[in-house]
Amino acid sequence: MNDPIPKLAVGVQVQERSLSPSEGYTNSILLIINTIKDEILVNPATGHRTVTSIPLSYKSLHINFSLPSCSHHHIQSLLQDRLCSDDHWLCEYLVPKISMAAINSGFGYNGVELTVCVTVSYRYFHVDERSLKISSIVLQGSMKAEELKSLKMETESCSICLQSLVSSLKTVPTRMSCSHVFHNGCLVEWLYRKNTCPMCRIVLYDR
Repeated sequence: MNDPIPKLAVGVQVQERSLSPSEGYTNSILLIINTIKDEILVNPATGHRTVTSIPLSYKSLHINFSLPSCSHHHIQSLLQDRLCSDDHWLCEYLVPKISMAAINSGFGYNGVELTVCVTVSYRYFHVDERSLKISSIVLQGSMKAEELKSLKMETESCSICLQSLVSSLKTVPTRMSCSHVFHNGCLVEWLYRKNTCPMCRIVLYDR
């Protein structure tokens, strides 16, 4: 199942620098807005995520400012005057960061130079359908040690790794629809490469 609605993530990084008297007393902000689309493929069995990032837009804006204070109100008014209306929503993330950075840099006592990098990420999550099929197959075939004993297979080996099916160092034994038994961990790795039983080559799932 795929998620058609993107999840929004906003990251803000601020680099601050106090200007020396010889550099003047101007205050400036270099605002960089980078918008990307993240395609995230989730493996439901392991939770592993594979991310592919696609750049959507890049904006750079240089703002010189002179304000009576670095209050949130004054910073927000400054940004709304300089940003296009489509980007006004970013003020929620930018205002507190810029205000704090300016104060920390000595705003009002010396010039302040801020570089603000914003990353806006639209994240689309997709479930790895193949992983879902493999997980289902392996889960359905899970066996207990008692079942192995009743089938007189407790001394048998996993034909993939050649180690005992009941080895404490390995994972749960799993029986396929064709009745062949393997360690579930070994089987998962195998099924990512091939969709057939390692022993009889019967097809276990459609690619």
